[in-house]
Amino acid sequence: MNLHPHYFGGNEAALFGCYHAPPPGKTARHGVVLCHPLGHEYMACYRTIRQTAVRLAQAGVPSLRFDFYGSGDSAGEASEGVPSRWLLDVRAASDQLQQKEQRTAGITFGGLRFGATLALLALQGSRRLDAHGLILWDPIVRGAAYVDELVALQHERFGGADADEILGFPFVAGLRDELTQINLLKTEHTARQVLIIETGQAKSETQQLAERLTSLGATVEHRVVAGPAIWHEPNKASVPATVIQSVVTWVRSNV
Repeated sequence: MNLHPHYFGGNEAALFGCYHAPPPGKTARHGVVLCHPLGHEYMACYRTIRQTAVRLAQAGVPSLRFDFYGSGDSAGEASEGVPSRWLLDVRAASDQLQQKEQRTAGITFGGLRFGATLALLALQGSRRLDAHGLILWDPIVRGAAYVDELVALQHERFGGADADEILGFPFVAGLRDELTQINLLKTEHTARQVLIIETGQAKSETQQLAERLTSLGATVEHRVVAGPAIWHEPNKASVPATVIQSVVTWVRSNV
């Protein structure tokens, strides 16, 4: 396996990334930037993101997975991480992949849970990134609902008043405030090809997101797959190999 762990993005805010290179002579025209979930979900989904990157590379698609600022092995304190900062990290990761693979004609951005949300948010605004494809695996559509979900989870397991941490990870006011403002149904820009994966039962807000992206001109494939939500149980999480392979097949076929 051609795995290249390294730091990028500058010394004071260095991000740790793992570049997965395809075998010699088997490079696709497009690369994939993969975005991790947050907090305890990062731990639960780490192997899934890693295996997705490995499978993509084996199929000839170069990929880069990385730790956001304030998480994993990247610079910064955990309490300093906020979405506005992480969007800069997505841009840095995109630049890094293009430097690694100069033959790459375009980038597909993908992620799991809030990583998927950040992948789509990176395509918004005046300095938006241009994406050929987009993989949204159980995206967080409404940030306010996500905050409520995390707080309820903390209360269920540990009780007490509103927590300033969630399952051992900082959950400071700045992070809460930025999360609460996120609503993907207000998206204004998207990629040409979009894959949405939803685990378990279909949710109306995810269908609304698919419809919103379609109205913006994207070709959207929305798949609902059977299986448990792997992101809340780091010690019990399994790797959904069948879903990963379907992602790889989609990338090879569409981008």
